[in-house]
Amino acid sequence: MLYPLMSQTEMKGDAQFFCPKLKQMLATAKCLDWYVDHNALKRTESPCYKCELGLKNRQEFACS
Repeated sequence: MLYPLMSQTEMKGDAQFFCPKLKQMLATAKCLDWYVDHNALKRTESPCYKCELGLKNRQEFACS
């Protein structure tokens, strides 16, 4: 089970997509929050750790 961390800054946004690793609809902002937190803290048990879709979302957000 995924236990989200308490984010320091929470992004706003309501665009949603289907996350195949979590098997549910997920807001892009929440995906980015979890992806960054779990990779920064090296939470290897999390499905968000080194997720290719999370990386793609982060790169697209950085370019926008």
